[in-house]
Amino acid sequence: MAIFHLDFKILTRTTKTGKSKSSLYLAAYNSREKLKDELTGLTFDYTKKTDLYKSGIILPEDAPTKFYDRATLWQNCEAAESRRDSQICRYFIVSLCKELNADQNEELLKKYIKQNFVKNGMCADYAIHDINNKPHAHVMLTMRKCENGGFSKKKAREWNNPKLAEVWRRQWAVLVNKTLRENGHKNTITHLSFLRQKELAIAKAREALENNDIKKAEELTNLAKHLATKKPVKRKPTVKYLKDKARKKNKNIELRQRLRQQKEQKEETNKKESKLNLIFKNLILRCKRSKKTEITKMTEADFFKNMKIEEEEAENLELNKYIEEELKNGINQKNDITHTPKRDRIGNRKKKDNKPQGRK
Repeated sequence: MAIFHLDFKILTRTTKTGKSKSSLYLAAYNSREKLKDELTGLTFDYTKKTDLYKSGIILPEDAPTKFYDRATLWQNCEAAESRRDSQICRYFIVSLCKELNADQNEELLKKYIKQNFVKNGMCADYAIHDINNKPHAHVMLTMRKCENGGFSKKKAREWNNPKLAEVWRRQWAVLVNKTLRENGHKNTITHLSFLRQKELAIAKAREALENNDIKKAEELTNLAKHLATKKPVKRKPTVKYLKDKARKKNKNIELRQRLRQQKEQKEETNKKESKLNLIFKNLILRCKRSKKTEITKMTEADFFKNMKIEEEEAENLELNKYIEEELKNGINQKNDITHTPKRDRIGNRKKKDNKPQGRK
């Protein structure tokens, strides 16, 4: 059954996480070759992988013939970009049809690349993988047009328009459906999402009702209900995907049963420990609370008694000290009270100064 999958991405020299990437790395991976990046001096070797069916390069008319060599093409592409965060190339992965054979899929891919990308002036590097099980293709596209035996100084910014991606996706769906029909297959694919398909089905059902075509309207409403139940499949993270893959490979039933029993035992022990911990915690808290309450009751009664005793003792000590000091000075022996002499006030001084000066 034919499946629609077409995802466009742009390869930048530095990623968001700060890692550096090279177009030669991607070209070596796709073509399963060994390539060297002259700027960094790194070599990328993917010759051990055996799932490659065919790879090739398609160039526009203005491109030089030296670009048919994969290493020289992407070395020049790297040299044309000077910025650290520059966009080096555009690439996409597309799923091919299982209904068609290998040659037909290759012709279909080349036709699509020539009509949509090479025609506009892009250089395309394609590679077809896993043709028997899950046929798919990796395609790399340049970001600059070819001029004077190399790449132009200015980038073609019009290729970065997001609306173009939707056009390219629709063109692939149309071309695949046309080739399947020509080869006698009834299966079709669409670039539209389930939500968009549902909206179109409802709109067509309304048109059918206006034209009094009840059967067609019923079919379209049923289709809309069926599409409403479908949800897009979320992509698994790489770690989870690899774990699931390893579990599928491990087909030892006895080992799986042992692992399940171990998991169940761990869960039971954790539950028991958690219950016991809660019980002990509650008991300890109750004991602490009871001790605190007893201590506070005793201390409140004793506190006021001790306060009274301490106050009385302090008063007696102060009185005794005062009496001893007075006895030493000999003040209370005669029962006399000392008085401080009066000080001359400011008014009295003025009166004394106002006397006539002639008298002595």
